[in-house]
Amino acid sequence: MSLTEVEHIFAGVHEAGINDFLQAFFTARPRHLNYGTSLFVPVTTAAATNMATIPFPGIPGGIHWAVSFTIPTVDLFPDSSGGTAPLIPGPGQFSVKTRVTLTVGCGTWNNGDNVPGTFPGPPPSFTPLTTTLDVFALGHLTSVYFGPGNGRIGLRVDSVEIVNITPDTLESVVECIIRMILDAVAQTINLPFNALTIGFVSLILLRGPEIEDDQVKLYGDV
Repeated sequence: MSLTEVEHIFAGVHEAGINDFLQAFFTARPRHLNYGTSLFVPVTTAAATNMATIPFPGIPGGIHWAVSFTIPTVDLFPDSSGGTAPLIPGPGQFSVKTRVTLTVGCGTWNNGDNVPGTFPGPPPSFTPLTTTLDVFALGHLTSVYFGPGNGRIGLRVDSVEIVNITPDTLESVVECIIRMILDAVAQTINLPFNALTIGFVSLILLRGPEIEDDQVKLYGDV
């Protein structure tokens, strides 16, 4: 904390601190990174979140699936990769690196005499098919301010890059799906203002959050 030219209070956190926070958050709450239907996640636990199958006519019980991410790491502007990352954060942006594992239950079943939708027949059998992809993303910060000392910083994902998928149309489809899921995961993460300030200080937010110098910065008064 220090004096600034206009504002009286500066609060900031370095990207190393944010990555420590993400490590602690997701280690304690891995269910926010791991999702699957009952075939893969029978019930919601601290480790994973149970999700519904994707219904589709003629597929008994629907399509089973699972998605899991490794704990993401964040790089705040300016870029720390030396320009080698597929996505480079610009002013006010951060980049994210993670790895996603996608799994689908590949089902086989016998609907009577091969007549769609007729039963009885043996229950479906499912073989898990899995692929793992490196994911790079760009995002920005959001903030919600409720009053002095009371507010939070959030994360939003704007774009995703997954390399080495062909054709380009398939890459676009996969990137869109992963962006939507990763953005939803990012919205579960909130960094409260009091984590950035000394306990006896109630920050009146005047400017920020801003990303610069590998830090998230808040400016305000007391």
